[in-house]
Amino acid sequence: MGACKNDEGPGPRRASYVLKSIFSDRGDFVHCVYYERDFPNGFEEKFVFSEQTPYTITVKNFLTEDIVPLHYAATIEILLCDELCGEIVIEEKHYPLSGRQLFVIPPYTLHSNAVTAGDGTMYVFKVCFEQMDRYINLSNCLALNNIALSQLRNDCPEYEAVMEIVNQLIRRDGDLMGCLSLFIPLFQILSRHTVPEKRPAVDGGFKSTSLQEVVRWTHENYARKIAIEEIAALTGYSKYYFCSRFKALTGVTYLNYLNTVRLSQACLLLRSGKSVQSVCQSCGFENTSYFIQLFRKKMNTTPYQYALQQRTDQSGDALVLPGRRPMPPDEISIIR
Repeated sequence: MGACKNDEGPGPRRASYVLKSIFSDRGDFVHCVYYERDFPNGFEEKFVFSEQTPYTITVKNFLTEDIVPLHYAATIEILLCDELCGEIVIEEKHYPLSGRQLFVIPPYTLHSNAVTAGDGTMYVFKVCFEQMDRYINLSNCLALNNIALSQLRNDCPEYEAVMEIVNQLIRRDGDLMGCLSLFIPLFQILSRHTVPEKRPAVDGGFKSTSLQEVVRWTHENYARKIAIEEIAALTGYSKYYFCSRFKALTGVTYLNYLNTVRLSQACLLLRSGKSVQSVCQSCGFENTSYFIQLFRKKMNTTPYQYALQQRTDQSGDALVLPGRRPMPPDEISIIR
């Protein structure tokens, strides 16, 4: 079977980080733990899952502010946040970041995050069920206790217990059989904290599927001029009702959300070496002056300064976790 490529649902074209095989004295094997000195700000890492990599653990540090616009994925996403500042939004709930926190985001759940620059760390743990089902059907395991994936509590109070398993996965990385044995205990821990199954809305308003369609359409069309009347018409609602419901469900106006999507893509393009003017045109901004003004307001720096900082950071030392060697650059394939 082919690799699981449907990690992210909708989204702008992003840098795709594909982990190559790493060789050791035990022979050829593929790691599921990903080390990078930094990641593109504003963008989730997108891995190509396979039978050798049915899950990934990535480590994010925040040298500059990181803004990930509203999106959803086919994977379950487990976020372990250590001393971060900012906010994570899961569906309609806003969670301020502080101390040590654990978030569980089931597949196809709309979420976003904004993290300010600082010394904190985020472990992003994703499981591709399409590939994991080759070995363990975790959904069926939860069903034994009459629990669905969608019932797992988003703000789970089991940071320490889950972090212990993540550390074991990091230490055993490369030994897939040994790592797979940790997934049953992991989901047993997560299943201790559940919420009632959600019932479909019956008020005739926005449904979750409608919001997902808006998110997908926006990510596909952000590079051109978008009128609110156009997206409202696509949902079948008036401009006023669309704007009202979108803000009620997401906490931001549609224009604010659209600009966040555009700025996220702008960060990626600036990081790749594109000029400010070129990025402005590619991301749907009407003029360079407005782009610079909005970028400064959101990112607390100018596009040029951001690009310069990213190039400086890339020339620094690689991130090394305890007990692991740094990953040489030639072991990372960056596909744009």
